[in-house]
Amino acid sequence: MKAKNKFDKYKYYLSKRLDIFFHGMKKSQKKGRKIGPKVILNSLPKSGTHLLESLFLQLPLMRHCGKKTLRLEIQNSVNSKLGVLSSIKKGQFLLSHMQYHKGALQTIVANKTKIIHLVRDPRDVLISHLNYIERMDTTQKAHKFLAEYDTRFEKLKAMINGKKDILEPFPEVLDKFLPWTQLDEVLCIKFEHLIGPNGGGNKQKQIDTVKKICNYISIELNDKQIDNICGKIYSVKSSTFNKGKIGNWRHVLDKEEKQWLNNTIEKKILSYGYKL
Repeated sequence: MKAKNKFDKYKYYLSKRLDIFFHGMKKSQKKGRKIGPKVILNSLPKSGTHLLESLFLQLPLMRHCGKKTLRLEIQNSVNSKLGVLSSIKKGQFLLSHMQYHKGALQTIVANKTKIIHLVRDPRDVLISHLNYIERMDTTQKAHKFLAEYDTRFEKLKAMINGKKDILEPFPEVLDKFLPWTQLDEVLCIKFEHLIGPNGGGNKQKQIDTVKKICNYISIELNDKQIDNICGKIYSVKSSTFNKGKIGNWRHVLDKEEKQWLNNTIEKKILSYGYKL
């Protein structure tokens, strides 16, 4: 979705709502209203939530809940967000970008909802976010903020440092999402394992990840079904699609930028389970 104005966004979301409605009317999805699991698909923005959405739209019993992606930032009031979390029904999944919040976890557990948290190499997340702000959604305040800087290096530094009320410092965002990766109640998976060979990943890791997800939410699929689903997970049709591949930062950044970024967020990279 390349949005130059609010009308572009409106057209996209209207089209998506229609797709969600008709998908939810399929036989298996109707059955899911009685026996399907409740699931939240969470990630830090630009971590590849579209991959999880693509997967879940292919699973039996599952349907999109019809709500916009839930954003929960702990510096703001979360009461209305907790209401959304408690409203998820059987057979529904909700997309979210929730920073860790104890009340959110308690609400999710109380509603007997499963939560899957997707992580991605922080360096690829940063590059993807920069591209999104600059080229795909020019309606954001952050677009004007980053336009004040001439070079990519300066823009990356600005994203690391942030700007009050416009762009939260990237290291702080990483810290606020990290606790989700350390909880027994949460299934944490890697973008790099889910994307598969079409996005530069490994087919067997993709298959194993899909099996792990299905086992976690108690949905049974045979090997042929899993193989068919895996072949359709990676799509350039995502509304926020860029290149979406593994290790893109290595190809995009020059030597100086790579060294600076690795030094600047070294601890964050390691804490998310990635190598320098």
